[in-house]
Amino acid sequence: MASLETEGKSIEEAVETACIQLNVPKEQLEIEILNSGSIGIFGIMGSKKARIRATIKEEKLELVSEPQPPTQVAPVSTPVSLPEIDWVAEAKTLTQDLLNLMGLEASLQIKKERETLHIKIEGDKSGLLIGRRGQNLDALQYLITRILNRKGPDKIKVVLDSGDYRSHRKSYLEDLALKMAEKSKKTGKPVVISPLNAHDRRIIHLILEKDKSLKTISRGEGQLKKIVIFGVKEDRPAEAIPELDS
Repeated sequence: MASLETEGKSIEEAVETACIQLNVPKEQLEIEILNSGSIGIFGIMGSKKARIRATIKEEKLELVSEPQPPTQVAPVSTPVSLPEIDWVAEAKTLTQDLLNLMGLEASLQIKKERETLHIKIEGDKSGLLIGRRGQNLDALQYLITRILNRKGPDKIKVVLDSGDYRSHRKSYLEDLALKMAEKSKKTGKPVVISPLNAHDRRIIHLILEKDKSLKTISRGEGQLKKIVIFGVKEDRPAEAIPELDS
């Protein structure tokens, strides 16, 4: 920084001298008074000049900041609402396609009750779908359920029927359960019903649970299990109950 010391009869005169020598206006100087001077006696004897140190002010550069790119605001992720699945329409299309592949002509009646689809197949050859003890019908029901439940996060249960097989089967199993229960009461011995799937076993358990004098248990491995019916007085660990032919 340029700086010098000047003198004058007064501070103002010393400043003017500094401005001339530095070639800058007064506003750009920082003035440090070294001696304010004195006029002496009668303004003649013992007078001292004013003395200053003048320094050019440091220019303060205004930093012009480069324009910053706009702040990228991360998009707020909002939950995406998936369209609701028309289960009845999906089930109708799928079931009809499967029937066509099997070479069967049949009409469909489909209704939805809460989370369950009831699919009823009617036709001259619809009996072919049932199979032995409903095995074909159960297999097709399982296939339809698996395919439909791949269409979205929600799950749907499927009950497939053909020629009123389900209702006839239910009536048959309930009659069988009551008949075998009566046999157990008369003989005082446990009786065993041949292996059934979980759906059929549930029908028997439910119809007999109302009879407080009897108990029912399932025995066996895999999907098909036997049902043992026995009196309450004979209540004992399942492995201790003998298996009898029904």
